[in-house]
Amino acid sequence: MLLSKLLLLPLAAASTVTIYVHSVPSTETHLSPISSPVPLAQIDYDAETSTGTVTSYTTPTGSYAPEHLLRIGLDGQKKGHWHGVVASAAGFEPEYKKKFTVHVDEKGEPYHVGFSTGPRVTGDDTETEVVIAKRGAGPQPALNKPVVLNAEGKMDGKEPEKTFLQKYWWMIGLFFLIQIVAGGGKE
Repeated sequence: MLLSKLLLLPLAAASTVTIYVHSVPSTETHLSPISSPVPLAQIDYDAETSTGTVTSYTTPTGSYAPEHLLRIGLDGQKKGHWHGVVASAAGFEPEYKKKFTVHVDEKGEPYHVGFSTGPRVTGDDTETEVVIAKRGAGPQPALNKPVVLNAEGKMDGKEPEKTFLQKYWWMIGLFFLIQIVAGGGKE
């Protein structure tokens, strides 16, 4: 088994995904500083080992303010279809470390990309980080679990002891109701 994996290792080809950036038009002018999607990063990844590296990265340029919103994602096969996130342009400043999360399906094809930033750590020269997230199966419900009964036909397990309030809440409520309805004496 191990020998077959070692022999097939040179045949395992890493996949490449290109991440695009596109500006979200402002609501006042409906114009976009970046008119069409431009490549932001090219990432080589291996879905089997969940590793990835950035082969090329270009910081987006344009005349936009730090609070301007940029769409970061994969350009879909259909025209106008976008798979990605919206981030602030301030995240592309040099003092932030960029992190791309490429979500891949069972076949290793990317279906979504995430982007996050964080403060740079002193001594860390890497500008970008890549995380490959595989789609996994969600939790499954335990259906048709058999009910185990004891010899008397009842479920095993002792019923928990009730607290004072759980036993006598109705008496306490009745006491307060009588106190409110009866009222105090006239003086």
